[in-house]
Amino acid sequence: MMYSWILILTTTIFMFSALTLATLSGIFSERVGITNIAVNGFMIFGAAMYALISFLMTDVVFKGKTLSPWFQLLYFAFAGILSSGFALLFGFATIKLKSDQSVSGFAMNILAVGVASILLLFVKKAQQGGDYFQMRGQTELALSPNVDNWKNIISLKLFLALIIAGGSWFFLNKTKWGLRYKAIGENPQAADVAGINVFKYKWLGIAYSGFIAGLAGAIFIQCKTNQFSLYIEVGGLGFLALAIMITSGWKISWTLLICIIFSFIYGFSYFGISWLERFESMKGVSRFAELLYTLPFIITLGIMIAKMKSKQMGPAAAGRPYDKSER
Repeated sequence: MMYSWILILTTTIFMFSALTLATLSGIFSERVGITNIAVNGFMIFGAAMYALISFLMTDVVFKGKTLSPWFQLLYFAFAGILSSGFALLFGFATIKLKSDQSVSGFAMNILAVGVASILLLFVKKAQQGGDYFQMRGQTELALSPNVDNWKNIISLKLFLALIIAGGSWFFLNKTKWGLRYKAIGENPQAADVAGINVFKYKWLGIAYSGFIAGLAGAIFIQCKTNQFSLYIEVGGLGFLALAIMITSGWKISWTLLICIIFSFIYGFSYFGISWLERFESMKGVSRFAELLYTLPFIITLGIMIAKMKSKQMGPAAAGRPYDKSER
């Protein structure tokens, strides 16, 4: 019984960390007036970059030696910064060229998969074939790298998620820059008249959005499979994060609550079955395992539909390219 609950909790923390960062990525782009459906693509790109630096360090530089988990600080920084640069392509299309933001986001998702595909083709050759991009000689930075140990909860991924979420909330709600940031998402023309550099904030917003989505992708690939392939990608968590963003009403406090609830249900649906079968009335529940796996997604969808019926609206200017000549 204890073993099942440890797996549930460690899986909950993993999903919470990745989903929180991915949802924050969507919030930060929409709060500055950019509809960003490319979060999943940014996550794939971040995962690919994490896998690349891991390969270079373990297979090329250190020739297969087992490295200290502290190298993950470098890997995460590398993945986040390069994902931020990748997001600037999206910014160029939507801010500079004023293209349709949904179409551009869809294109970025496809481009991210293409980049990851090329990367996989080259590197798997160096690793002597196979469908997977193997990351050897690397363990997770946590009190315990084993997911069946409760100490795995105390980990870099959890600290990153909490620190970034707390810092983001403080920035948006308690600083003058955060208030300006949100004002641009509501009425960029009025913000421009007030002397705020709208384009600067939009560029910064999309860069930060790409950075934290890249971190989310890096967390996924390190903690979920420890290998990268086009068959796995990031499990579509970027799209789920957008649903959570809408459900939370673009508020960070609600995002944290919804992410932890979803993550717990997700962990329970996978590892709680063996615990349920201890009860006589629950014998044979494993036959419905696939149905249980869909439970967290169905619940999230239901909450999102209920929230949409309440007519809660997002940032007013989200999805509309800013034209300085309009007043």
